[in-house]
Amino acid sequence: MNMKTNILFIAFLFAAGFAFNQKKNVTDAAMLMKKYNPMAGPEKAKETVTKAKTFIDLAAANDETKDDMKMHLYRGMVYFGLIEVSQIDAMSGIAPDEALLEKYTGISMESFAKVLNDPKGKYAPDAERFIGSRVDQYFNMGLGMYNNKNFEMAFMSFAGAYQTKTFLGQEYEDAKVNAMATYRYVVDSLIRVEELEKAEELTDVANELFPKDMTVLTNYINIALKNGDTESSEIYIKEALEIDPNNKQLYYILGTSFIELKQNEKAETNLLKAIQIDPEYVNAHSNLAALYMDWSIALGDEARDLDYRDPRVNELEDKKKALLTKAIPSLEKMAIAFPDNKSVMKNLAMAYRASGNEEKFKEWYDKSKN
Repeated sequence: MNMKTNILFIAFLFAAGFAFNQKKNVTDAAMLMKKYNPMAGPEKAKETVTKAKTFIDLAAANDETKDDMKMHLYRGMVYFGLIEVSQIDAMSGIAPDEALLEKYTGISMESFAKVLNDPKGKYAPDAERFIGSRVDQYFNMGLGMYNNKNFEMAFMSFAGAYQTKTFLGQEYEDAKVNAMATYRYVVDSLIRVEELEKAEELTDVANELFPKDMTVLTNYINIALKNGDTESSEIYIKEALEIDPNNKQLYYILGTSFIELKQNEKAETNLLKAIQIDPEYVNAHSNLAALYMDWSIALGDEARDLDYRDPRVNELEDKKKALLTKAIPSLEKMAIAFPDNKSVMKNLAMAYRASGNEEKFKEWYDKSKN
């Protein structure tokens, strides 16, 4: 063997050995992931998956193995495992690094996508089994929690099943339906008892998984309004109306909340928008009529507190009459919807008298007495 041939032979052996070392990195990562068990103890699981990351990162950075489907299979698994051990840490009170978790999620999903889209499809079943086992575990946990009436944990478990399935670029519709059903129940209960911080935490989880969902946005609105944060509620209302511009309930919710906050003009504007969308919307008519009646009473009280010679007295009385007159269309709708309600009849009679229509005043006044 001459010198030139010898040098080429050595170079060949070196290259072959180098490629073998890179493939060994994939094998070492694979062997570690076969031992990895997140339920076998957090420290052991973290140690195993962290070692596996060292090997798989070397393989992913090398030209010989960076496009290898086996490397991508285990890269997806390793980075998913890193997310799992971080979640276990979070349960122990260790705050996760959100930016790092986002990075890990992107890497894992990218590698799984390559495996699933590989025309040969050699490792696709392995990826599906790995993720599928986690999905089934979360979903079955959700069913168990639901049966035990632990609806908050049921929601989190179904949400976990849905989120885990997305690592394969797939949606799990059953998990979504169950997650949203339990979410609605839990958050409605929390809002009723004014545990608003907890309600918002769960709504954040739902929003991350199901952005632009009307139920989620409506709960954000209700939470903000309960907190007296009308600025945030208006932002959420606007976002919701971009999705569903003819949603009368959104205007009704906002208008009703402004009544509670004594912001009469904003209440009127939003209730009128609800009625514009649905002229027969009795709930909006009811609240709008109540708004006008209470508003007129407040103006009348304000006028009585002034000296009778004060020019503002007449101004306030005129505004009071105008409000009562504006209440007539909504009171008429209510009179049809609730034909035996004497209070509606009396208010309608009062409104007609304020408008100067004595004939209608007498008609409704007489009905209220019969």
